[in-house]
Amino acid sequence: MEEGELLYRVAWACTGRGAIVEIGSFKGKSTIWLAKGSLAGAGAKVVAIDPHTGSAEHRQGDQPVWTYDEFLANLRRAGVEEMVTPVVATSAEAAARFDQPVELLFIDGDHRYEMVRQDFDLWFPKLLEGGYLLMHDTIRWEGPRRVARESIYRSRSFRNVGFVHSITFGQKVAQNTAADRRRNRYLLLLHIVYDHLSTVRVPPALKRVAKAIFTRLQ
Repeated sequence: MEEGELLYRVAWACTGRGAIVEIGSFKGKSTIWLAKGSLAGAGAKVVAIDPHTGSAEHRQGDQPVWTYDEFLANLRRAGVEEMVTPVVATSAEAAARFDQPVELLFIDGDHRYEMVRQDFDLWFPKLLEGGYLLMHDTIRWEGPRRVARESIYRSRSFRNVGFVHSITFGQKVAQNTAADRRRNRYLLLLHIVYDHLSTVRVPPALKRVAKAIFTRLQ
């Protein structure tokens, strides 16, 4: 719920000077949050990129799945079909022919390190200065976690860095300040601790308290 609300708020804040791009839509849950936020704001279209054949964790053996029909049905039920431009392609295929500026980039595709690295490297140059990058599953999943630590927390190209549960986010800048870099390193330390605590078995009530504490610490 907190992650969905974050997507909604960042999409709502978009001005429309660039597209909202989602890498990895699956059945549309995050797409709907983004679309509803944009609809309440400036109304930028959400470009939802996914081959709709499922990731490894969604498949039975080597058999691909087909999620596109269910994706469209979920958008229709949510009343946001007109806000979304689906692109049935891989991230690399879509990037090769995408020529619009991007104001919000949400990376949630293939979680293998080399694929997350590729998504970042292909799409980050298209992100406008002042735009936001959000990356899902940056706790527990080694690929997104490693890219977030390398290219967001330790980067000189982001300020206003933070995380909401497994989503790490940051605002692109030409060059962040020394104060930004100190804060980013502090947030990285918090993220490492939070990631570790997320793997420990504790009662749900304690996890909720931990989330609230980490939110205040940011």
